[in-house]
Amino acid sequence: MIRIQKNKTAPNKLQTDGKQQRKSHCLSYSRNPVSYQTGEKTFTFKSNIYGHPEVKQALIDAQGEKCCFCERKIGEDGDVEHFRPKQAYKQESGQPLQRPGYYWLAYEWDNLYLACTACNQRHKQNLFPLSNPKERATNHKMDLNQENPIFIDPGKEDPEKFIQFRVEVPVGIDQDGRGEFSIKALGLNRPTLSKTRFEKIEQVYLLDRVIKLADSNPQNSEWQELAKEAKQSIEKSISKLGEFSSAVKCVIKDDFQIYKQSIPKS
Repeated sequence: MIRIQKNKTAPNKLQTDGKQQRKSHCLSYSRNPVSYQTGEKTFTFKSNIYGHPEVKQALIDAQGEKCCFCERKIGEDGDVEHFRPKQAYKQESGQPLQRPGYYWLAYEWDNLYLACTACNQRHKQNLFPLSNPKERATNHKMDLNQENPIFIDPGKEDPEKFIQFRVEVPVGIDQDGRGEFSIKALGLNRPTLSKTRFEKIEQVYLLDRVIKLADSNPQNSEWQELAKEAKQSIEKSISKLGEFSSAVKCVIKDDFQIYKQSIPKS
């Protein structure tokens, strides 16, 4: 998970059609709040607005084509994820859905990210716990600033202050446990993901070896050219475009010491 820097200006589709839909939902709730609280009435959200190609492309660009949570490359295959669930929410896994959700944020730019199907549909789903559930904003008239979400919001917080990596394994590092919770709830240590993350680190390690070998052979022009290309590849790997860049940055900072200990000795 990395810090996401979105364009401050929301896509036009959200500013026009999205704003109109938000107003409609808020009016509907105000007319009969109890019906929405009991689930007798539910909102109908328009995916062709929050998931409009203009909106999705803006998220793809802001996130370097990666899932906002696990950093897998997903591009156009990603889901437009609502950080605060739009229809209903759960404070804890296994609990019944609580209604309504954050209906007034369904088309808000700050509440939208691009996520892979596994993180969005299989893991996070409607889960959105707060450190103090009594402070939850349950309608559009309440102040969201009173909430303290447990999930890390990559658009407003730096995930590196909460999660670091021991090679391919994510580890929560903050005292409040938000990093560890996010890892478990989002399945950031699931086997298939860890395997792919490790393979990426292997590639970067080999590039680093090329650079070190070139340093020990300064007169060899072929090695110098290879080292130049390797450095460019590593720079891309730790940029926002790089798949699993947060894990890659951790192993580089450690100079691959823990990684080398994990390599089976022949």
